Amino acid sequence: MRSIYLLTFLFLFLQWPSFSKVIENKAISLSREIYPFKTVCGDMGFKDSLIEQAVGNSKIDCTSRVVNILDFCKKKTSKRQNLIRGRVDALTKNNVVCEFAKSVVLKIDCSGDSFKCTNRKRLDCENLKKAFAYSLVLTHSAYDSKVLTCIYSDDGPLKL
Repeated sequence: MRSIYLLTFLFLFLQWPSFSKVIENKAISLSREIYPFKTVCGDMGFKDSLIEQAVGNSKIDCTSRVVNILDFCKKKTSKRQNLIRGRVDALTKNNVVCEFAKSVVLKIDCSGDSFKCTNRKRLDCENLKKAFAYSLVLTHSAYDSKVLTCIYSDDGPLKL
C-alpha cells in the first residue's frame, strides 16, 4: 500500500514539468475521487463520445471536444470539499483524479529556470495556487535561501 502512495507522489511531480523544482508538495487530509474518461465526457455533455483520450495532464479529448478536468472536478465537488487539483491518473492513463485536501504545504526551488520567483512572494504563491491548491486560501508565504514556501489552508491562517 505504501508503494502505491509513493508511486502516486512521484507521478504527481512528473505531471507538472514546468514545476520541476518542487522540493515539497504535501497535502494534509488528502482524499481522491476517480472517474473513468467515459463518465467525465458524459457528465460534461458529450454522451455519444466514441474515443476518449488524455490531452496532456489537465484535459481529455471526448472525440474532438476537449474537456478541462478541473472544470469537471468543480462540477462534481460539494461545498464541504476543498478541491486542490484535477488531473489525468498517471498510473492508468484512462481515469481522471479529483483531489481534495484541508491544506497544502508547497516549497519551490527558485534558483533554476523552471519557475521565476520575484521579490513578491505572496504574488508568486498566488500564481502557483491553481496548479497545487485550487480552492484553498493562501495563509503563509515566505522566501528564504532561494526557496519559496507557500501554505494554503481552508480555515484561516495557520499558527507556525
